[in-house]
Amino acid sequence: LMGTLSSRVMLGIFVVQDLCVMGIMLVLPYIGGDAFDLGALLFAIVRAGLFLGAMVLIGTRVIPWLMRRIARWESRELFLVTVTALGLGVGYAAYLAGLSFAFGAFLAGLVISESDYNVQALGEVIPLRDIFAMIFFVSVGMLLDPTFLLANLTTVLLVVAMVVVSKALLFGGLTRLFGYRNVVPVATALALFQFGEFSFVLARVGVTDGIFAPDTYSLILSAALVSILITPPAFGLIQPLYGLQQRFFRAGPMQTFDLPEQGLRDHVVIAGAGRVGQFVAGMLHRLRVPVIAIELNQQRVDECKRDGIPVLYGDASHAVVLKAAAVERAHLALITTPTIKTTQMVAQQIRALNADLHIVARAEAIEQLEALHELGVYEVVQPEFEAGLEIARQALLHLDLPAPEVQRYTDAVRKDLYAPIYQLHAEYDAVHALEHARRLLEFSWITLAADSPLVGRTLGESRIRSQTGATIVAIMRHDGLVINPDAGETLRADDVLAVLGNHAAIALFTALATPH
Repeated sequence: LMGTLSSRVMLGIFVVQDLCVMGIMLVLPYIGGDAFDLGALLFAIVRAGLFLGAMVLIGTRVIPWLMRRIARWESRELFLVTVTALGLGVGYAAYLAGLSFAFGAFLAGLVISESDYNVQALGEVIPLRDIFAMIFFVSVGMLLDPTFLLANLTTVLLVVAMVVVSKALLFGGLTRLFGYRNVVPVATALALFQFGEFSFVLARVGVTDGIFAPDTYSLILSAALVSILITPPAFGLIQPLYGLQQRFFRAGPMQTFDLPEQGLRDHVVIAGAGRVGQFVAGMLHRLRVPVIAIELNQQRVDECKRDGIPVLYGDASHAVVLKAAAVERAHLALITTPTIKTTQMVAQQIRALNADLHIVARAEAIEQLEALHELGVYEVVQPEFEAGLEIARQALLHLDLPAPEVQRYTDAVRKDLYAPIYQLHAEYDAVHALEHARRLLEFSWITLAADSPLVGRTLGESRIRSQTGATIVAIMRHDGLVINPDAGETLRADDVLAVLGNHAAIALFTALATPH
């Protein structure tokens, strides 16, 4: 269900449920016992409001400043310690203020989620989250009393049936009421009918504050565990039940109630925003190609923001960071990180998330080419080699060697270097032949002087192609652009001619058009 409309609707409902639970946990301690204390309840609400206001102030002013300072140290360990300390510290501050620890930790998560560091923070704390989730469910399992469950099995099953049916009808009906059709109401009903994980926490608070009897707590705990156990098999019933719905109920008119899907599509993901990454990202951004860069260095993130380049703070070797960059919907991935280990880890994660995505990566040394190809990298670039080859090409051109010969030589050197990886691509020979032909053709814009012998003559009269081998493919004038001019087109002074041909043909045309 991940990535579907049904999953996005469920996520929204989960968020609303969690927010409601936070409010219930706030007031629950004050509505139990023998007497209802309205004054204490109002004081708790005011205290929670003040704490929330303080967290908004701290979250918008202090925490972003602190996270930026920590990020500048470029220490993942310090970043993880800071995020953990914020979560535990805010939770403990809430506890000292008379609120629940969970309420404070929840607010800390909200504050961090609104910062530029939310994706990286999530990537760092996922292992901790999984560990605490495991401990939580282990503790819940230890609290379960099998003797009570067997002795009260009928009552437990009745409670499970009441909750499951009522929640399924409620969420399925609400989803349909809000205009969602097809499989969405069925999927939502079957995915959300179980007791929520916060029910354990609420039940425990209820017992502690004298609202529930211990037997009631055991009943809630047993029913919650049974409902959670039957949820995975219920997922398998979504398609059969939807098929029955389509068979016996006429489909209603389609409505365009939908949740907007955030993020990019058919874009370029650049892992690493160093000098190379920023240059490529800036060029693509200026050409209006959708692009997003991923960088863990805070200074480089600031530079990208200053240049208007979309950037995501995080480690590109984390799957959660790549998902935030929508790598599943990307058109191309560029890995510009300088170290081979990082490049390999990023390539592995990208290939796991999008098996068909073309990856262009940077290599430190020649011997790394084949290793990167085995990880699914389509094209590898070795910067030092490319720089040296371009310097050699410029030197040969300045020594007046023919441009086609220089190009042929550099192509041969490049092909020999990248042969180990290119031989593994079946389509490369055809692509290389086309690229080679394109490089042998030159395209030049040449302006006709007023006293040029070609001025006043038609293209047919000039016999340019037969004399030089060059072709005039366009003429630029002050009144517009003439594309593919015919033989009757008259050449004028100050015409800018688009000339296509090899180096020798363009040289001959230049001599022909130059005043004698």
